[in-house]
Amino acid sequence: MLFCYYVCLHFCLPIPIHCRGISKNRLLIVAAVVIVLAIIALGLGLGLTLNRGDSNGGQGSSCHMNQDGEQTTTPKPNNDTESPSIEGHYRFATVAADAAECSTIGTEIMARDGGSAIDAAIAAILCVGIHNAMSCGIGGGHFLTYYQRSTRKVYTILAREMAPQNASENMFVSANVSSQHGGMSIGVPGEIKGLYEAWKLGGKLPWYRLFQPAIKLCKEGFKVGRSLASAINSTVKFYSNYTNLRELVTNPVTKTYYKEGDTMTRPKLARTLEIIANEGPDAFYNGSLSENITLDIQDAGGIITMEDLMKYTAIKKEPLNITLYDQSVVFAPPPPSSGAVYLFILNILNGYNFTERSIANDRDAILFWHRVVEGFKHAYSLRTQLADDAVESDSFKQYIKELVHNMTSLGYGQLKRSKIDDNFTFGTDYYEPKFGSKDDHGTSHLSVLGPNGDAVAVTSTINLFFGSKVVGSRTGIIFNDEMDDFSTPNTTNAFGVPASPSNFIKPGKRPFSSMSPSIIIDSEGEVRLVVGASGGTLITTATALVTMETLWLKWGIKQAIDYPRIHHQLVPARVDIDQGFPQVIIDGLRAKGHNVTMKPSADSRVQGILQRGKDNIYANSDYRKFGVPDGY
Repeated sequence: MLFCYYVCLHFCLPIPIHCRGISKNRLLIVAAVVIVLAIIALGLGLGLTLNRGDSNGGQGSSCHMNQDGEQTTTPKPNNDTESPSIEGHYRFATVAADAAECSTIGTEIMARDGGSAIDAAIAAILCVGIHNAMSCGIGGGHFLTYYQRSTRKVYTILAREMAPQNASENMFVSANVSSQHGGMSIGVPGEIKGLYEAWKLGGKLPWYRLFQPAIKLCKEGFKVGRSLASAINSTVKFYSNYTNLRELVTNPVTKTYYKEGDTMTRPKLARTLEIIANEGPDAFYNGSLSENITLDIQDAGGIITMEDLMKYTAIKKEPLNITLYDQSVVFAPPPPSSGAVYLFILNILNGYNFTERSIANDRDAILFWHRVVEGFKHAYSLRTQLADDAVESDSFKQYIKELVHNMTSLGYGQLKRSKIDDNFTFGTDYYEPKFGSKDDHGTSHLSVLGPNGDAVAVTSTINLFFGSKVVGSRTGIIFNDEMDDFSTPNTTNAFGVPASPSNFIKPGKRPFSSMSPSIIIDSEGEVRLVVGASGGTLITTATALVTMETLWLKWGIKQAIDYPRIHHQLVPARVDIDQGFPQVIIDGLRAKGHNVTMKPSADSRVQGILQRGKDNIYANSDYRKFGVPDGY
């Protein structure tokens, strides 16, 4: 109908002004064409209306018959599950953060100031550490993947927090010492060192310039978002023991905890950021801030010293990669990130050559999701053997090297794929796990695509909400509780599986993480996808799902991020499925022996950028954390 309206406006209305010489016959012809088009449009509209009404009980899919007479499950969410999030469509560059203002700050760094993708990522992640201070910040650490289009090189930076020199394997055996809150739970922060390494690789603007938006937010105030307000409310039980945190989250005007829409300031953090901006990262690790940082931690009972700060290094490493069947190459960081686990999932499933046809009908869709779950289970069986090998023996280093090589090799992917039975699943022992998983938490993810084709994926964390709950009285820094991500000897998880020795605490070691920021490049060197997630052990499967759904099933980035998620980490022996997932798939998985548990919503949050040809850049920030992308 809109097309007919346009035709009428274009041909009929201008006639008295521009076309007075047009014959009566031509007018009659135009009128007849408009009437015919209107009838066709009405018929199409009626057909669409009737088809739209044929829903599958609000299960997130609509059903119809394909050309072979089989019932099919359309994967696109219907009105019951489709979110209000924005899918940005841009020509040149974009930033997808889990806080709207941070996406805009990163975009302006590129569009207005001429900054690079790295510049945008630094400014945006500093902003996220303020807007979503419960999840990340300069008191934590990150993993970063960077693609440089001009050289076609990919870099990864490991800025994971580190165990202090006085840490020991058994330090959390006693129930009196918490690994989740308090000074002992704090690992040596890596955020600032990691961002500086990234800036040296691909920064264009002056270092201090990238801190100015975050400093302004801290000084002048920012609106408390829904995610931060919710985290403040859920952490109330800690405030009596952590008075600095209680003061931080209390509105000085109302004398109540900050709520959504309130204006919050961070004056102490503003001063800390100003010093780092002007003096560089050494101010944090070996300069004017170092003593106050260690005193802030030691006041809370922590064991981090100035020597620990001085010895901290962010490590630049070669990325891991696999090549998909369409010759796209997937890049992710090595351990102690879960990049190897993410790549192993894709490596196992890549041999199926999945396409849109793989979910063309219910039978095929059930098989597709069964295979995906089996891929998750095989990948997670090796997860607990991975670890940071930097301070380990040569034999352990060789073991990790061989394990990672296997997980990214075509032959090993084929071997594990051959163990997948299309008719049923197996018990846990079939997948040969050795140790139990240590759950991690929190985090924020940020994806950036620059105007020159560079890309950045960075996942940053302080672990649990507000990390250790320790807020520096001198610096205003919220410190992490990453020591909780290590495993402890002589313990078992809730399912009786022993802790993994690979992840035991050692001085200078970094705990294993689920973070897996990824960049996918096509055979021409162009970015196809920039993706990553937050959400603890769900990060890896969520990132893999969005990768498969966009690259193999050809879904849009918003559709893939919106879609209800499915997760299996081998232990516990259950498939977690979000509400809204098609019931026919759930029933089909149960028929194959899967123990399905329904979840109200995914606990993972994905930020992604999908590029489909020139001038076709699409970005989405997960509606589950209320983010919004920006770009130009």
